[in-house]
Amino acid sequence: KEDVVILKINKKINVIVGKKKISEKVHKIFDQKIINFLDYISQEIFKDKKNFEFKDLVTFAFWIRKKNILKISLQYNLKNKMLGNGIVFHLSPSNIPMNFAYSLVFGLLSGNNNILRLPSKKFIQTEILCNILNRSLKKKKFIFLQNKICLIRYEKSDEISQYFSKIADARLIWGGDNTITQFKKFYTSPGCVDITFPDRYSLAILGSEKIINSSNSELNRVVEKFYNDSYIMDQKGCSSPQAIVWFGKKKNEAKIKFYKFFSKIIDKKFEYDLAITNEKISNLSVIAARSKIRFKSQFEKFNLVKIKLKEFNTEIEKIRPYNGSFVEIDLKKMGDIKKIISKKCQTISFFGLDKEMINRSILETGALGVYRIVPIGRSLDMSFVWDGKDLIYSLSRIVAD
Repeated sequence: KEDVVILKINKKINVIVGKKKISEKVHKIFDQKIINFLDYISQEIFKDKKNFEFKDLVTFAFWIRKKNILKISLQYNLKNKMLGNGIVFHLSPSNIPMNFAYSLVFGLLSGNNNILRLPSKKFIQTEILCNILNRSLKKKKFIFLQNKICLIRYEKSDEISQYFSKIADARLIWGGDNTITQFKKFYTSPGCVDITFPDRYSLAILGSEKIINSSNSELNRVVEKFYNDSYIMDQKGCSSPQAIVWFGKKKNEAKIKFYKFFSKIIDKKFEYDLAITNEKISNLSVIAARSKIRFKSQFEKFNLVKIKLKEFNTEIEKIRPYNGSFVEIDLKKMGDIKKIISKKCQTISFFGLDKEMINRSILETGALGVYRIVPIGRSLDMSFVWDGKDLIYSLSRIVAD
């Protein structure tokens, strides 16, 4: 009989997926049954054409295909005896609909049992996936997973969060600085592994010569990818670019051409919202009032704002107005990138530049930040290595010979 923990679920806690108990029995990393389950979930998402309305849901379905997961598994030495740690308590962010799904996959493929707090906001994508998970767990071939997945929803409560922290063998905390600080106050077992993801900001670096020499069709593709990186999550994802860094000799000419094409994409795809505009203006006002940063805002249109810094510094991490607002920086030499990077810098996306040149500049300057360097259009791609942490190794243990 499988060992289980009977969870103390009260009327303040809603169990959305799974049951009121969680297994204590772990499994190997990249277990074939888990991979089959994820592939089945992927197929279920693709079955309903209505789901294609949600790009992040479809992207997740594509990511958990058996072919992709097996490809990722090749990065790990599966000959090692690697098992999960036990029970993982996941805290997903409130502003990103599908983050919880990736976190759950990390927990399952690293061999663990999972209690996951869903965002309080009921995103349509979240509800669709939870319904698919519930239906799938009733299938005879997946019943074994019923005690390995428990997705819950509850209002902020130190008492409830303390309870789940106490029984956890590991915690994945995605909620940002304030959430991390709060959860570090809760008692955990001495062996509990905490993996935290604090607040981050990201940059995009554009090569001016490449922009100028790009054909109209190529530039259209680039600005559409940049739009997806930035606007799909209203720049609230940690890997969405908050700043555009221009590099090369013909920056002004490149800017004119880039923004001409970018504005057309924004007009075509962005739905004007007065509330978002008000939020943007309010955020800029708060930044101006509370920080020592000197900058000038230039409203190209309400859905595109350029923020010009008076001087170079790493304080750009504090300029987070979101909703189509970009700090604009001119870089004379790649080595100067250290002047705008702090330890909170997560992703650098790029176009028209050599990736190795950017890599060398980061390594040679010994920058404290930067965890990913990816082409424009790949900023939101999720990976098993996030913020410099390999989540399979971090959430599992090797049984040595």
